[in-house]
Amino acid sequence: MMEPVEFSFTLSEEQKKAKQKRVAALIKRPQIKQWLKQYDQTAAFVEAHSGRFQDYCDVMKKCEHCQGISFCRQPMTGTRMELRYDGILQNVLVPCHYQIEQQKLYAHEKQYRQCDMPKSYLCVDLAKLDLKEESGEYKGVVMQVLQTIMDEDSSKGLYLWGKPGAGKSYLAAGMCNYFAKKKRSVSFVNVPKLISDLKMMFQEPLAMEAKLASIRHVDVLVLDDIGGESVTSWSRDDILLPILDGRMEGKKLTIFTSNYRMQELKEKWALGNGKQMEPMAAERLLERISTLSTEIFVKGNSRRK
Repeated sequence: MMEPVEFSFTLSEEQKKAKQKRVAALIKRPQIKQWLKQYDQTAAFVEAHSGRFQDYCDVMKKCEHCQGISFCRQPMTGTRMELRYDGILQNVLVPCHYQIEQQKLYAHEKQYRQCDMPKSYLCVDLAKLDLKEESGEYKGVVMQVLQTIMDEDSSKGLYLWGKPGAGKSYLAAGMCNYFAKKKRSVSFVNVPKLISDLKMMFQEPLAMEAKLASIRHVDVLVLDDIGGESVTSWSRDDILLPILDGRMEGKKLTIFTSNYRMQELKEKWALGNGKQMEPMAAERLLERISTLSTEIFVKGNSRRK
């Protein structure tokens, strides 16, 4: 049987002095003093593991004076190494306090079944809107929005229309966030994107039906930019109409945003594929929308920059 090979290393005098200097500097650091107190250890423990403690301090130094996630200097953004001891000294990767705050800020995102909006819109909080510089008309719209979300017994949503960039989608996102934080299932669906996506799913009927079923049955639905889609009898009668029928039957809260007032939307839908007028088909769809929502004009110039 072979004898195990043992290795022993002897530090030179110069290396010993360098280590002693490093340990002396380490034990003066506030975070090391705090660590030793937390784990009831002495300077001898630092000396025995000086390399690990030096690495720990180097990592912590990168977090000094950090202004937020966007300024993170760590290899994995929003995390840092923590040194823990439970009989074994080990490095543990943990989220920093900025990352923890961000996770809390976006915790409600898991309630979204579909989210066709900018990530930043997940932070929209209607209760914290700064309305000091807003017009009386816009403040009035916000009040109607707040009244709608506070009336939890009502399934009547809103139809927000106005010029592009007036803030319709922003307010609708705020409504979605409110209900998501209440643990309700929500979807923010951009209608032109939906129609485009479904066209790509013609060869996948089961996947298409699953997507539509989710939209029909979700607790709170935003149909964003309705009327902005390419209007055909298929998109109007086979896609939008069944969705709205399902919302009505289930008494589900539905919010719409559009660049068109309801009457203009009806005229647009009546054109169908442009070959012939189909006023009754457009009337059926508009009747569902008016049943599901209250029409509100969002006045204002574009807020987009």
